[in-house]
Amino acid sequence: MICNWTTTGKPYRNYSLNYSYGKIKKECKNYSTESGYNSGCRIENVTDMYFKEFFTLLIDANTSTEIKNKFKVHNLVKPNPPFNLVVTNTSNNQLKLTWNVTMQRHCLQFDIKYKSNKQTNWMIASIQDKLFFDVPSVDPKKLYTFYVRSKKNIYCGTTDLWSEWSLPAYWGQNDSATRLSWNDKGNSRRLQAQLQ
Repeated sequence: MICNWTTTGKPYRNYSLNYSYGKIKKECKNYSTESGYNSGCRIENVTDMYFKEFFTLLIDANTSTEIKNKFKVHNLVKPNPPFNLVVTNTSNNQLKLTWNVTMQRHCLQFDIKYKSNKQTNWMIASIQDKLFFDVPSVDPKKLYTFYVRSKKNIYCGTTDLWSEWSLPAYWGQNDSATRLSWNDKGNSRRLQAQLQ
């Protein structure tokens, strides 16, 4: 988890961070800096604090300034983008889009956006708790582009923080009738994203 206290502009105070959850109290060991000032803290192993109240104390030793905050961590999670998108031809003019995630799928909802090279507007579909989407009625003479994003669902938190969109996955033909690079079955392409 990354806690940032300088989101806009240049930092002007060098804060240190103390945090606590449950009976655990710690000081930040891994600061991010900007212009020589601490601007954030990377906190490892956050799963044990996930559903506990998380207290922070920013301290500027030069001015004795202290800023206290209380958070519910599970409401502040921005998931990593879905990755390993795979498009498979399941039957005549139907596709299945699958992907992987770094969080438990039962805590996520997904938006899928897709369109063909002949469309100007994106089609948007929303689903929960599944790592696949069935795409009905496609034209194999068109080139389709797919993206997926995720966010925490209402069962695991209350947040409006969506992940970034995934890397794209493609299926079909482009205007010159040249096939994309396909797998050995000739019906899908796989793209992978490296996560941090």
